[in-house]
Amino acid sequence: MRPRVLIAGIWHETNTFSPIRTDLAAFHAYQWAEGEGLAPRYAGTNTEVGGMLAGAEAAGLTVVPGLFAGAIPSGPVTRDAFEAMAGLIAGLAAEERPDGVLLALHGAMVVEGVEQSDAALARRVRDAIGPDIPIVATYDLHANIGPALVDACDMLIGYDTFPHTDMGARGEEAARRLAGLLADGTRPAKVFRKLAMITVPQMQATAEAPMAGVMARVGEAEAVPGVDVVSVAQGFAYADVDHLGVAVTGYGTDLVAVEREVSAVVDMIERARDDFRPTLVPVADAVSRAAEPGDGPVVLVEPADNVGGGAPGDGTAVLAELMRREVGGTVVLWDPAAASAALGQSRFRGPVGGRTLPDLHGPPVEIAGDVVFAEPSVRYIRDGAYMTGQEVPMGDVAVVRTTFGLNVVLTGERVMPFDDTHLRRVGIEPAREPVLVAKSGSAWKIAFEGIARAAFVVDTGGVCASDVTRLPYTRAAVRRCWPFAG
Repeated sequence: MRPRVLIAGIWHETNTFSPIRTDLAAFHAYQWAEGEGLAPRYAGTNTEVGGMLAGAEAAGLTVVPGLFAGAIPSGPVTRDAFEAMAGLIAGLAAEERPDGVLLALHGAMVVEGVEQSDAALARRVRDAIGPDIPIVATYDLHANIGPALVDACDMLIGYDTFPHTDMGARGEEAARRLAGLLADGTRPAKVFRKLAMITVPQMQATAEAPMAGVMARVGEAEAVPGVDVVSVAQGFAYADVDHLGVAVTGYGTDLVAVEREVSAVVDMIERARDDFRPTLVPVADAVSRAAEPGDGPVVLVEPADNVGGGAPGDGTAVLAELMRREVGGTVVLWDPAAASAALGQSRFRGPVGGRTLPDLHGPPVEIAGDVVFAEPSVRYIRDGAYMTGQEVPMGDVAVVRTTFGLNVVLTGERVMPFDDTHLRRVGIEPAREPVLVAKSGSAWKIAFEGIARAAFVVDTGGVCASDVTRLPYTRAAVRRCWPFAG
């Protein structure tokens, strides 16, 4: 009889400095599939759940479909939302009594009033199924891993890439590893190391220094006999939690080998810590350089307003300078009111952006232009390397084009610029734009690095500030981390 395996999870990267609370509606709006709706939604997609489904089939496992829910990165998840989702997953686990569990987690979720929230979910599942049923979970490279999550699961498998492209592969690996645990009835030795170190997204790209060397060493570690999985969680800097920061997890049949290899990876990261300091360009200088003639777009990267890091995506510092200098290109802003107001109009004039945190992200900016695209409730399917096949809601969308050729894309939902499909969907061909503003850390590279003639990381204020010493952390454990502590 084929082993029965529950697939479920909650995915959220929580920015505790963001004022945008994440309620149950936010999960329903972005990613929500349960029961018999799970496979039709995610089968064949480059997502953890898609990989788990494929891996389970290849390994001869029978899938018990649970709930997978995800919300766009934002502020803390409400306790009510967490209780509803965790209760559903744990309840199904208790009812179905599966032979094993696959959990698709992010690892940086923060729930109001719940410490180490991803671990709290895994613990509820563990309590529902008992100590003898194996749990294998995936986590994002930006996870803030703590000991409670390591204790609750038999194995953790983290992404190996940023920008993220291996979600499906890690899901498949999780299913394969779980099948192995079920077949031989053993549990792997586990090693967990936490580093007192905070790094920011634009310095975490795994194909560039310093992370390229770290990930090469991870590959060497996993080739050692007795070592099965070694993963690096670079951490998510914008969470004021005690377990913030870099971590390394390792699993295998030879505890001594796993400890040795994990220690080697940790040592390499610590030696390279000064290489994780970001370099930023002032807004005026970046826009001035972008205005110089050339072939292909210049990407102005605004990590402090990184939508994929929980920022609102309505910061106006770069927009204001583009307007002042009359530089053409494209900038995407989250502004539901302005987007709705532009629907059905041929012209738009009014303030946009700056509605969430004007003192930090900039005040609204007055724009005027032709409405060249306007549709309610826009959705698209990702066709790039990130989460391929995933459906994305944009909400009401309007594109306002100024007389000097600046496209201001107003969206009703916050949109992460991890593909170029969101621009093509609204009639903009990115390669033809002189300037592209990406509210992102490093993930923008999936969409735009191949067409960019230059890119500048812009120094603006925001809840995803590149200089973490500007942020109002309250936890003493955070203040003991580098770069706060030398």
